Amino acid sequence: MEQKRKRNLREHVNLGVIVFLVIVIYLTAYVVTYLGKEKLAIYEVSQSNISDSIIKKGMILREESVVETEEEGYVNYYVKDGSRVKQGGVVYTVDTTGKIQSYISTLLNKKDSVGTEEKKQVYEDLKVFSDSFSDTNFSEVYEAKNNIDKDLISYTDTIIADNKEKLEKKYGANSYIEEKAKESGLVSFSSDGLEDIDEESLTRIKFNSGAKMNNLRSEEKMEAGSPVYRIVTDQKWTLALPVSKDEYKRIKKTGNQEKGGQTVLPVTFQKDNFSTKATVECQKKKDGYYAFLHFDNYVQRYIDQRYLTVELLLSETEGLKIPTSALVKKEVYKIPSSYLTAGSNSSKKNQVNVLTKNKKGEEVLTQAKVSVYKTEGDNVLITSEKLKTGDKISDLEKAKTYTLKTTSQLKGVYVVNQGYAVFRAVEVIKNTEDYCIISSEQSKLELYDRVILNSETIKENQVIY
Repeated sequence: MEQKRKRNLREHVNLGVIVFLVIVIYLTAYVVTYLGKEKLAIYEVSQSNISDSIIKKGMILREESVVETEEEGYVNYYVKDGSRVKQGGVVYTVDTTGKIQSYISTLLNKKDSVGTEEKKQVYEDLKVFSDSFSDTNFSEVYEAKNNIDKDLISYTDTIIADNKEKLEKKYGANSYIEEKAKESGLVSFSSDGLEDIDEESLTRIKFNSGAKMNNLRSEEKMEAGSPVYRIVTDQKWTLALPVSKDEYKRIKKTGNQEKGGQTVLPVTFQKDNFSTKATVECQKKKDGYYAFLHFDNYVQRYIDQRYLTVELLLSETEGLKIPTSALVKKEVYKIPSSYLTAGSNSSKKNQVNVLTKNKKGEEVLTQAKVSVYKTEGDNVLITSEKLKTGDKISDLEKAKTYTLKTTSQLKGVYVVNQGYAVFRAVEVIKNTEDYCIISSEQSKLELYDRVILNSETIKENQVIY
């Protein structure tokens, strides 16, 4: 009795162990299979754009020249830096004795506070600096400081004009010499020595000269023939960009044309994030390729700059954004749309009449349901499990037949909004290595559709969840 009880216990234990091992093996196999299987990733279609742009540093070319003083003495400016003067207008005075210089110093010492206008301009300088500053261009800090110094100093330029009667009464009408502008234009008190460069004389060597704007102001006595100010005489100006051969070709083939066939492109200046449009002209020179951006305005905005970094927008494409990996190609037949017909119980034209022969060799017609993916003029792109290359379809109304020819490939994606993979044709209008822009008008895809990211891992109509 005791032996029988032990035998039953061993059988029971052995059965439990076997069941447990089976479960462990099954779970292990399932986990290994799951881990080894490539996971499906789903992407939600979004609205976006892809832009093609070129970012380059350019050199400003202007109608400008440097004016030299004809008299020896202390120079005091009659106008503010960056202001416009008319022909014959007084630009600066020359104090040949030094008495006027002493009087101006006395007036400045009495000015012990900063005025409202001065503060306003300093705040504006700081805002421009804050908006455009980047860690990669620390030199902007020094440029901002120079701008602030220039603006503060500019408020002393009108001292002689404001105190003209006092000066003449104290020192006489001939105590200083007034120098007048020989032509109208914008006045700047800085120069880099590159004022004579134009489109024809520009070379890579001159472009990379590294010249910087130097302040022409001086508190010291200036000799005759010393540069005293720079004058810009035309509102039009040019930004010259040295470009590569590839960039040259990309600019040349842009289709944004205005102004009688000239190419006009959007431009953004990185210095202050200012955007406008420029007429673009491409030139091939002995030392390389150039793009010249022509502007009719804003010369005063960058009057004290020689080099500017800009982003030239060649094209911008808007549409539906999907990952490139979501694209899949499908084999389709192209047939005239007139061969589509409706079924017996439907008004929807999603079938074709297939002409075949029965066992007796007689021609008979059968209908085959098709999936219509795209319309191209008078033709449609279709697929059907019941059709193959060489089959004949019939148009009953015109009593014509059409033979299915070699298939072509149609780009599309697998949409899984309903839990299974549905192929939808798409029209790619722009693409990069990772993403592409799909035409929302010429595609069967809609915003917020859910598409399979790794499309090569599934088949059409496969249940996903």
